[in-house]
Amino acid sequence: RSPVASPQALEDQYSPSRWSPRLDRDTIIDAHLAVTAAGGERGALRASLGATAPCSPPPPAGTERARASAQTLLHVPYGSGDGEKLDIYFPTDPSETFPVLVYIHGGYWQCLSKDDSGFAAPPLVSQGVAVVAVGYDIAPKGRCCPAEAAAACTAQCPPTLPFALCPGHMDAMVLQVRRSLVFLVERYPRIRGIYLCGHSAGAHLAAMVLSTDWTEFPVVPDIKGAVLVSGVYDLEPILHTYVNDVLNMSREVAQRNSPMRHVTPAVPAACEVLVAVAQHDSPEFRRQSQEYSQALRAAGWSVSLLDLAGVDHFDIIEKLSEDSYVLTQVGRRAVPRQ
Repeated sequence: RSPVASPQALEDQYSPSRWSPRLDRDTIIDAHLAVTAAGGERGALRASLGATAPCSPPPPAGTERARASAQTLLHVPYGSGDGEKLDIYFPTDPSETFPVLVYIHGGYWQCLSKDDSGFAAPPLVSQGVAVVAVGYDIAPKGRCCPAEAAAACTAQCPPTLPFALCPGHMDAMVLQVRRSLVFLVERYPRIRGIYLCGHSAGAHLAAMVLSTDWTEFPVVPDIKGAVLVSGVYDLEPILHTYVNDVLNMSREVAQRNSPMRHVTPAVPAACEVLVAVAQHDSPEFRRQSQEYSQALRAAGWSVSLLDLAGVDHFDIIEKLSEDSYVLTQVGRRAVPRQ
């Protein structure tokens, strides 16, 4: 589906660190980690996004500051998996009921965590909105679970567990995010509306939530809006890149988990969707955002495409910690306090 033909060109297109005009591809990752959160996964993140040189530890990060300034519940389990935990940032002045913004982190499905996701909470919790950072089991655990045979699972993934549920498998990550929303609805009845926000791989997972058949679950989350930032909506092109070295996806798995291929007709109460893309995202990332927004619109969804000037794949999301940032302002309008 991608117009990019050569393997090397695809590698470049899906290496976000190669497209920033403000910093080189090695420095940009250090800067991103410094703004967002912890350094435990920085080596994996740098490799996954195309950086090569060694990095130095980042200074105290945005998530640490957010946790110190808000009422929180950390590491709340929504399932039994190692990564199935939530961080909840409660609003400063909660009303009887309150809306929730659910943030799904990026990292090419193989690094970062909910512990890197609290940096954007302060501007919203100060306005009466709860923010939930979702954890999920990232790859490479899924390398033991090729779609061709569940029996290939190793001790990391017990033989009694279908491959689609093996931790780190793309099917499992999608299911975990869906289940996290079901948990929130069942656990916190005061929630008044759920708003999704995902960056990069997190935008892909949020888009997969929009394609969910909720009849398979015990409750239906009231999803009122979604902000999808610099996402990947068709996974087939990355089958031919270094990204899939860790994910180990087959073509079948990639197709099954490509939101572009599973756009459902909008229902009357369908949520509003904002697809945001950076001026300095790669042409492939920009193409995917444009085509996915067009597919949603053709299916009757209320969707807007926001092309943000002067930002790259990283600071497009980092700036959510700033009150004056346009995407922060859009988020505030999209997630009404009352």
